[in-house]
Amino acid sequence: MTILTGLSQRIWYFISRTISHGIVREAPRRISRRISRRISRRISRRISRRISRRISRHLCRLLLVAVGTLPLTAVAQDYPVRPIRILVPFPPGSAADMIARLMATDMAASLGSAVVVESRAGASGNIAMDATAKAPGDGYLLILASASLTINKLLIKSTPFDPQRDFTPISLVAMVPSVLVANQSLPANSVAELISLSKANPGTLNYGTNGVGTSQHLAASVFRLRTGADITHVPYKGADQLVPDLVTGRIQIAFYNVASVQGQLKAGSVKALAIGRSSRWSGMPQVPTFAEAGIGGLEYPGWVALLGPAGLAPAIVDKLHRAAVKALENPQHREKIQASGNEIIAGNPAALAGFIASEIEQWSRAIAAAGLKAE
Repeated sequence: MTILTGLSQRIWYFISRTISHGIVREAPRRISRRISRRISRRISRRISRRISRRISRHLCRLLLVAVGTLPLTAVAQDYPVRPIRILVPFPPGSAADMIARLMATDMAASLGSAVVVESRAGASGNIAMDATAKAPGDGYLLILASASLTINKLLIKSTPFDPQRDFTPISLVAMVPSVLVANQSLPANSVAELISLSKANPGTLNYGTNGVGTSQHLAASVFRLRTGADITHVPYKGADQLVPDLVTGRIQIAFYNVASVQGQLKAGSVKALAIGRSSRWSGMPQVPTFAEAGIGGLEYPGWVALLGPAGLAPAIVDKLHRAAVKALENPQHREKIQASGNEIIAGNPAALAGFIASEIEQWSRAIAAAGLKAE
């Protein structure tokens, strides 16, 4: 309506002007041409604007699709372009730390980039695991996690991550058997003697583990429940603190991984009472299993696995998995890892995802059986 009103005013002005010049006969043709030109220009501008908007929308969609595929193509092909860090949730000297450092050397050669191992212990592994869960899914921060990944959410209320939702599985690396060890001067040389000693001296025996929520802590909790042993838990951050206290007698026993106490076992400063395996280990054939000691169901091996943050591109996962497997196939590395009582697995990402799901189910049952609650 506004357009027509404006045109009417212009037409009236043009008619008045042509009359004053004595050319009324030509007015209709000029008016018609002007009206046609104005209408054509306005229609043309509107059509152009609509076409431009549609083209812009299509271009934006194409651009978003192109950007969305970058992590899966160009970025994955170029990966890695800077050093990769692997966090270990235990202090230097632990079984996980040893395995991570052996793997890092060969992985760096395979990937063509430095691989740096960083120890970040504390909070039963939650500090390192939370840092990994919150990292960008670009493949430059990984973690060699332990069984605490699947346990902490069940026992520690403040655990800020979900073991399945917040991580990308890369490879199950190794199973790490636990062993019940005692100070050499403790007057108990078998599991049965330890149980009797604890009951005869209630409140005097302390046992150490790597902290609340570790596989060793849960194994010890089930042990206490099934045997009635009167032993008190003392959590540690790692082997560098626990082992010296065990040797000096500040704690009397420990549920721990074989690798971290193997040197002390060979030196005779501590003694092994039972091992958490389904069968005896060739490295300590004289040490019975818990089942042989009369306590079944304590085959709770620890484990270590390589994971990244959620959202890791499949192509990057594949590169990392292949590099990890190649590192574990190194004969020298295999010998060192297996000599510590660890069983190399080198599973694929899908197998690790299934393993984590089964571990959560297993530990949920163990926690319920032991009467433990999240704190």
